[in-house]
Amino acid sequence: MFSAKLAALFLLPLLGVTLASPALSDSSTQNQCTLCHTNPDAIDELTADAISFAENEPEISELQRGNGYRIKQAPFDLYEKVLVDKTFLSTPHGQIPCQLCHLGDPESTDPDTAHNGMIADPSLNSEDTCGQCHGDLTAAAINSLHMNPAPLYKTLEKRCSKEQVDRLKDTVLDTTCLTCHQGSCGSCHVSRPAVAGGGLRAGHLFQKKPDFVYQCLPCHTHPTGTDFIGKEGKGDIHYQKYKMTCSDCHSGQELHASAEGADSRYHFEQLPECVDCHTTVLEGPVPEHVLHKNNVSCSVCHAASYQNCDSCHLGTDEDGIAYSQSPPPTKGFHIGLNPEKDGPRYVLMRKIGVQRDTFDATIGGMKRFSALPTYKKATPHTIQRRTWQTADCNHCHGNKELFLTQDSVPFDTLVANRHILLKNQDVPDKVQPRRSFILSPIDPDVEMRVSTEWLNTHQKDKNLIILDTRTKAQYEQGHIPGAYHLCFCLFRSGADTTPPYMMQPPEQLAEIFGGKRLGLSPEKRIVLYDDEHSGRGIAFLALKMIGHEKISFLDGNIADWKRQGYPLATGKAPVAKITKYPVKPQDLLVNNHDIVESMGSEQTIVVDVRNAAQHNGDMNRDDIARKGGSIPESLSFPLRTLMDSGGKLYPKERLSWLLSTAGMIPSQSKKIYTTCNTNMLAAELYMVLTYLGYDNVKVHDGSWAEWAAEFE
Repeated sequence: MFSAKLAALFLLPLLGVTLASPALSDSSTQNQCTLCHTNPDAIDELTADAISFAENEPEISELQRGNGYRIKQAPFDLYEKVLVDKTFLSTPHGQIPCQLCHLGDPESTDPDTAHNGMIADPSLNSEDTCGQCHGDLTAAAINSLHMNPAPLYKTLEKRCSKEQVDRLKDTVLDTTCLTCHQGSCGSCHVSRPAVAGGGLRAGHLFQKKPDFVYQCLPCHTHPTGTDFIGKEGKGDIHYQKYKMTCSDCHSGQELHASAEGADSRYHFEQLPECVDCHTTVLEGPVPEHVLHKNNVSCSVCHAASYQNCDSCHLGTDEDGIAYSQSPPPTKGFHIGLNPEKDGPRYVLMRKIGVQRDTFDATIGGMKRFSALPTYKKATPHTIQRRTWQTADCNHCHGNKELFLTQDSVPFDTLVANRHILLKNQDVPDKVQPRRSFILSPIDPDVEMRVSTEWLNTHQKDKNLIILDTRTKAQYEQGHIPGAYHLCFCLFRSGADTTPPYMMQPPEQLAEIFGGKRLGLSPEKRIVLYDDEHSGRGIAFLALKMIGHEKISFLDGNIADWKRQGYPLATGKAPVAKITKYPVKPQDLLVNNHDIVESMGSEQTIVVDVRNAAQHNGDMNRDDIARKGGSIPESLSFPLRTLMDSGGKLYPKERLSWLLSTAGMIPSQSKKIYTTCNTNMLAAELYMVLTYLGYDNVKVHDGSWAEWAAEFE
């Protein structure tokens, strides 16, 4: 039997955009839509059973639990997805009867009957709904890049036969691809997109400007959003420093503009250009701007490494449901020849997520796969005024690795990419440097940073201990042979403390390291690794706190071990002989008071290694703090700025330059305090700086959790 309460389950597939909106044809009368959807207690009660029921069934099949597409849940309770703000009733849209847009039965008190025949997102048919009042906008917008998937179809029509395209339209395009490649008025102005879990964004209140976090980023997560907010690098200076978001460059005029006949976003006149704001940049006074004018795109010099869409592997599960299990995007930097007829000769290119076997499960091999390149012109959102390329001309000139050549792409894609590839002899030669660049006087400890090749050779050395700091379950599913296990969670307090996740005292840490799980003694060298989630940084900090000296970390972590094809072991961790570690407590932590005391002295720099969206307060870990933001005067420097796409640290010269340009130098006269959300990322940066020879660094133990709790 299906109870009235569980009828709320019918709402779950409808949460992609908007749900029944309360409306009044007579402001003194409320229909059942209004009575239900403005009542938080009633909605909460209905959805509580829906959640309980849904927990018994997986939302997606096992095949869909990979690294690719999956629904992202809302960072708020389920009922808030369908709860309508009562103030909506007094707005112009709130005066429109619900059924005129959404259909359904507005007088029924039974959820099943009320939602029968309901249209979740009327704006998918925008001409008949939004167009009644906004005809001038919808007439063009229905052919915009946000609402019209024609450019996607055009590319497939060039790679596939007509029969194959028809087959794709009936299968994976509608169920998988169009979840990102087709939007609606509602998904920008009323609700969260379906790919982000759906649901109302602000109680059905219509917003003129799309929300940067909950509407723009979910659809543009990879590659644009991740790049822009600094999840995989420093972020974009337009956002990081100037707090600009999507709508500051991409106006409503552009977003609503028709792209009919356009093959891509580069083929319509509303496309924003750098020179729209930087109007005089090509005329000087920077000599390189004049020298490269009309020959090199701005992003070649001013973009940092950016995300690539490596591949899409589409298939169907045992129930015939389409899914994607694509590998995680990787950072890269590729200079190629401009495929457009107009514009500079050299541009940045982004790898396209299409492979010969992308649609094998549905249509087999694409008939004309090589009709288009496997790279496309890129507009990276990783812009910085100073980049590794601008530090020295020869970081580009003569650096063949940055250029797309015949040697840099797979042999079977040479024909497809022939128009964008440079010949080896066409890679620009080295030039006489026009300026020198500043490097911090670092002194790396070469024994601290070990490669997978080194560890494979030395893993059985007598005085070497390999330590896996991931969770117990992760360790037992697959670890480096011979590795011991200590979860990083052992070195900190739990989530129930105030503030949470504080480091344990040195004496307790010494007992943990000397216990039967590890049996550490001072003469042992310990090599740390994790899964790139910075658990090793906490372990490194803990070891330093007890005075242990011989510590190394595996560059690239276990991911690089796997990439190199080295074997993994499974099962429980070995047991060691218990030792009493001779602890020598070290003062490596600071608290809120220490940071407040340092403010205004110009003798301390507080480095926030979270992504820029968390630093700016647009995103927040609500499990540790009720509000977002950052410590006043702190420097935003996302941790991934220092790493390549494989999680390996950049070469020491580049690390030195990155830190120098950010103002982080090894100095006895200036202290560096690292901070993040809970101290994990802060500890990782502390580890990197220690490797480089910095001895003026301490970790903000409570980090944002402590700061937000005290200074709400």
